[in-house]
Amino acid sequence: MNSPVAFRAAYSSALGDYLGQPSEATLSAAYELAREAVSRHLSVLDLAVAHQEALLSALAGAADAAEVERVTRGAGDFFLEGLSAFEMVNRGFHEARLAASLERRQTELARQLSAFLADSSLADQAHDSMEEMLRLVAEQAREIVGAACCVATIALPGEPRAAEGSSYAEEERRWATFVRWLDLPAIYRLIGARGGSARLAGDELARTAAVPAAAGARPLRGWLAASLTALDGTELGAIQLFDKRAGAFTRDDESALVHLAQMASAAVERARLYERRAGGDRPGQ
Repeated sequence: MNSPVAFRAAYSSALGDYLGQPSEATLSAAYELAREAVSRHLSVLDLAVAHQEALLSALAGAADAAEVERVTRGAGDFFLEGLSAFEMVNRGFHEARLAASLERRQTELARQLSAFLADSSLADQAHDSMEEMLRLVAEQAREIVGAACCVATIALPGEPRAAEGSSYAEEERRWATFVRWLDLPAIYRLIGARGGSARLAGDELARTAAVPAAAGARPLRGWLAASLTALDGTELGAIQLFDKRAGAFTRDDESALVHLAQMASAAVERARLYERRAGGDRPGQ
């Protein structure tokens, strides 16, 4: 059934079977035809043309007005079954393709981030490369999870915002002020108390003093965070996401962010180790 012509012939045959013996079994052919139409990239217009031709053929053999009415009603039921199935299957097919495309995109982003974080050149000009790394981490985390805003921060003793990278839509400037005034020490403590990652939404988020209740005039809908942690357990900072664009942050989102945080933590440790070694090699030290 590789063409609209073949599809119309199959449709006419299936409609004839249904009109001759109306039942769930013969009606199910409309569903199967709809699935076939979607898989062959036929349009709803192709479905309508097939129905019109099949109906005209069925009406040609009608003996009287009662038969015309019976055929017309039966054909209408068959067409509606096929049309509803077409819409349902087509929507599912489209969503599946979008999901597959998103998964490929996320895989590619994770691969790019992994390659970037493994690049030994990150250790050069430590502060500049750290800021660039955090900016990329924030961009990738926001893209992968689908959040409105992301901020990644590195902390030093007495300096909770030693380095920072953030990502948000250019027109959403409210996030710039919001990120600047985050109470990072309180947030680090909250994430640590929850085992290294945290996910809050709704009333629970509103009751949490460590996380601001709103970004500008808009209340926050959700917050997701993961610690940046050294191998010895030392807290290095955190990655935070705010307001998922569609729905709420999920457990899968949290797992993805934890994975990104682990990769970023390894890169931070490597850069700091290089910095310490470079400092020890300087004359007079």
